[in-house]
Amino acid sequence: MVSFNNITRLAFGKRFMNANGDIDEEGQEFKIIVNNGIKIGASLSVAEYIWYLRWLCPLNEELYKTHNERRDRLTKKIIEEHAQALQERGAKQHFVDALFTLREKYDLSDDTVFGLLWVCRMPFYN
Repeated sequence: MVSFNNITRLAFGKRFMNANGDIDEEGQEFKIIVNNGIKIGASLSVAEYIWYLRWLCPLNEELYKTHNERRDRLTKKIIEEHAQALQERGAKQHFVDALFTLREKYDLSDDTVFGLLWVCRMPFYN
């Protein structure tokens, strides 16, 4: 749990867990999204990558859509919080803030920013 708190603090600039080890609502949502992403990724078949085999192993498109919408909703919320804080107080030393400073310089799209944020979460498995 210490790694959970440290990584989220570095990447998102916030802690989802208090000193007693209680995870707040946003932290619970984050953990659910990460765990679902791992389950979905582990359940992918070769049909996901080879289109003409999809009739053998049909994909659950609704599951992917629901998961992606949930993940994007949380990511947008975090990005909006940082955008507002950036305007009010200036940049801090968090990964999201670093992305904001590089976003215009390298013309990063929203998809690129979202992808980079979710790559940061890879150490979480529980």
